[in-house]
Formats: sequence, structure tokens, C-alpha cells
Amino acid sequence: MGYICKVLVFIMQPQIPFTETMMAATIERIRPEFLWNKPHFTNLVTSEGGKTVHLSGLVAGTIEGELVGPGDLGAQMAYVYDTIRRSLELVGATPADIVRQRVFIVDLKPSDRPTIMKAMMDFYGDDKSASSTCVGVTALLLEGALVEIDVTAVVDG
Repeated sequence: MGYICKVLVFIMQPQIPFTETMMAATIERIRPEFLWNKPHFTNLVTSEGGKTVHLSGLVAGTIEGELVGPGDLGAQMAYVYDTIRRSLELVGATPADIVRQRVFIVDLKPSDRPTIMKAMMDFYGDDKSASSTCVGVTALLLEGALVEIDVTAVVDG
């Protein structure tokens, strides 16, 4: 198996001033008509320019490690999305800046879809959803956690 690695190196020379310029982020959400387009996420998202923000997976736990919403997937998803929103605010991002999310749900069942859809719609609104993957898992690292969500956002930068 081969790997390709591209490396770009900038050498700073004292006589050449270095200026940092901001690049505006452009995010495009596409719902191809040949795909099953669900209202709670977007199948295809592109981004150009800006700065990429990666937020690691979050579960419904307090800073003391206490579980929030034991046994309640909807309550846990609402808590996680609120924590995502608060975290993104620290870097000037909003849910509309998210281009990718991964959702891991313990013992995922098709009957969980309405709960998942509601949580996503409440978080993203009607037209700014991210591309999304939802995966069923057997357990998460916080005892009793039912969901973990990680996101990638693109902001002006």
C-alpha cells in the first residue's frame, strides 16, 4: 500500500515581510435529486477557503463526568448539541458553519430515527445542516452515554 504525503514548507526570511490574510469561508450544501434527501442532514457539502475547526466527539457528561439524561437519547442529544454550540462559539463558529458530523449511538435502532431527526433539526434548523454519518455502537466511554457526536466546521480565517 502506498502513501502520498504533500508537504508545503515556508521559510521565513527577515528581509521578506510575512503578512497573514483572512480568507472567507464559502460553504455550499447540495441535495442531489438522485439521493434520498432527508431533512435533518445534507448529503453533499463543499467548503472553500477559511479555517477548518475540528471538535472531538462529545457525550452528555458534565465537567465532573456525571451523565446527563440517563436512558434518554433525546435529552442526551440536546445536551451534546448545546455543548457543541457553546464550544464552536469559542472560535467564532455556529451550527451553520458545520460541514461534517459523525453520530455514534449505542444500540441504534430504526425506531430511533424520529428522535435523531428532531435533535438535528432543532440544532441545525431547516437549511444549514451538515453532511452526516450515523453509526450504531455497542458502548461509549462514559457509562450510560447513548450518543457521541463529533463535528468539523469551516469559518473565515
